[in-house]
Amino acid sequence: MIGAKLCMQRLSCLLRTRCSSTLDTNIKSLLSLLQTATDVRQLHQIHAHMIISGTIKDTFAASRLLSSPALVEPSYARLIFSQISSPNLFIWNTLIKKLVENGMDSMSPPPLLVYKQMLKTSVRPNSHTFMYLIKALQAQLDLYLHEGEAIHSNVVKFGCDSSQFVSSALLGFYVACGFVDRARRVFDKISEPGLVLWTAMMRAYVCANVSEEALRLFGEMRQLGFMPDPVTLATIVSACGQLGNLDTAKVIHGFITKSGVEVDAFVSSGLLGMYGDCGSLEFTYNLFCEMSAKNVVIWNTMIHQCAKNGNMDLAYQLFKMMPDADIVSWNTMIGGLAHAGRCKEALALFNEMELYGVKPNRLTLSITLSACAGLGALDTGTWIHAYIEKNSLNSDGSLDPGLIDMYAKCGSIDKALQVFEKTTRTDLFSWTSIICGLAMHGHAKQAIHYFSQMLEAGVQPDDVTLVGILNACAHSGFLDQGWQYFLSMEKVHSLTPKLEHYGCMVDLLGRMGYLKEAYSLIRGMPMEPNEVIWGTLLSACRVHNNVELGELAAQRLLQLDPTDPYIRVMLSNIYAEASRWDGVMRIRKELKERGLRKEPGCSSIEVNGVVYEFLVGDSLHAQQIEIHSMLDKLEIMLKIGCH
Repeated sequence: MIGAKLCMQRLSCLLRTRCSSTLDTNIKSLLSLLQTATDVRQLHQIHAHMIISGTIKDTFAASRLLSSPALVEPSYARLIFSQISSPNLFIWNTLIKKLVENGMDSMSPPPLLVYKQMLKTSVRPNSHTFMYLIKALQAQLDLYLHEGEAIHSNVVKFGCDSSQFVSSALLGFYVACGFVDRARRVFDKISEPGLVLWTAMMRAYVCANVSEEALRLFGEMRQLGFMPDPVTLATIVSACGQLGNLDTAKVIHGFITKSGVEVDAFVSSGLLGMYGDCGSLEFTYNLFCEMSAKNVVIWNTMIHQCAKNGNMDLAYQLFKMMPDADIVSWNTMIGGLAHAGRCKEALALFNEMELYGVKPNRLTLSITLSACAGLGALDTGTWIHAYIEKNSLNSDGSLDPGLIDMYAKCGSIDKALQVFEKTTRTDLFSWTSIICGLAMHGHAKQAIHYFSQMLEAGVQPDDVTLVGILNACAHSGFLDQGWQYFLSMEKVHSLTPKLEHYGCMVDLLGRMGYLKEAYSLIRGMPMEPNEVIWGTLLSACRVHNNVELGELAAQRLLQLDPTDPYIRVMLSNIYAEASRWDGVMRIRKELKERGLRKEPGCSSIEVNGVVYEFLVGDSLHAQQIEIHSMLDKLEIMLKIGCH
């Protein structure tokens, strides 16, 4: 505030003495004021004085006004620009830069149009011009691909293709567009690319998931005598992780150790990720233990790799040892536990966050909603919904799909529908969540209705959406519609059916009693059927008492997993239904000889925010007498109701 008042006082003094001052003095004073201007109000005062005094005609002074950090309104930048009689290249570049950095409004032309206007005035662009333009193109790739190619032509035409920074920007643009081959052509036309460009090209291959080419390029760079810097090393380490080859990872690690290049935390974190991506958690952990300086990024990377490789116990141990766990650490642990099916522990850890004063962010809430859905924890999910609403954390609707999924999987389909109807973000994820939720609850007609609405809204389904709609048809026995949706995947939606879609169709045919047709579909699959496919057929054979196909399905399942007791139990039930007691005795003998036991069934219920789990035959619950008494009463009431 004091600085603003001082600026105004100096400007008032300058206005009073403008008649007796020379133009040069005015310019020097104005430049001094521009250096201290911090808000647009001061800028307006200075601008007004420049117009009155005529200094707006001075190109240098006008350029400083236009480039002031206080100038953030694109339309105001355009207004100042229009008052400059003969703008030079610096002024044109400054205007383009302002439009790129501060966005465009309805009163301002896009940067590309400004560039075309500049060319008409015979002002020749330089490398800075193209840097700003390429940055503008990258903001809207879908709209500006053709313009990008035109700008590339202009880069060559005006001799700016020798600039490594422009070439690097072009590489980034083509990579973002998915055209790594064009990026390579840009690279190959540079006579002596420096380390920045070598690294940019390698990063392009990594982004395009062509790790072999990135490693090959790294070899070429080393042959030319270039020594990589930490950015290059981090890039090539990422390439090794993508490749997933442990031997190659060891070679690169050995080179880094011997190279003498200072390894920063970013490279160290990359090395941990590299070994983890190669599936060697042992190497990852050993390297982590050898590191003397471990910042929060390195700790988080190690925990992430533990979770990714399925060792949640080690991940939790490291998490508890962390000196300064941040929100990323908490999210990694909660997400890892939820993904591993340990949803109860994930929710317990979420509740623990409050004790440490860590506030959840959107990602925390999203993964915790997933844990609630997996566990059926409706009370906790409802509390999270209220927390989201209270703290206005869902203004863009990004959490709506998770809320819909949570409510549906927790049995509250009405609440799921309420969230969907109120959402401002009816994208593919929201549509898919409500369709799958309705299918799960057997509301096939509603699921089909929403699927039709989604198509009418111009939203194209993905694999998960089709799984949802096929499940809806299976659960309600809509055979004709199910076939129609299945066949439309390739013909209408350009989606190749996967195992999950074939599984839905086998389920639909099996439920309707078309077991031979289901078996024919399995035999005609373009991929090998897995245990889910054969298990679905086996379940249908039990329902419809088809011993022959049941034996065949069980045989295929036992080839995939000879130790699964569930398969033999199912086959034994099929034999029992058909009064094949010799088969029943044989199966029981096999189970006994192999020491196989079917895992007891498990169910859970949430009461007052606490999730209780029950196993078949479990008698450990403190209120087991009351529970069994209530079950007996319910059984009596059901029998009375049946009569």
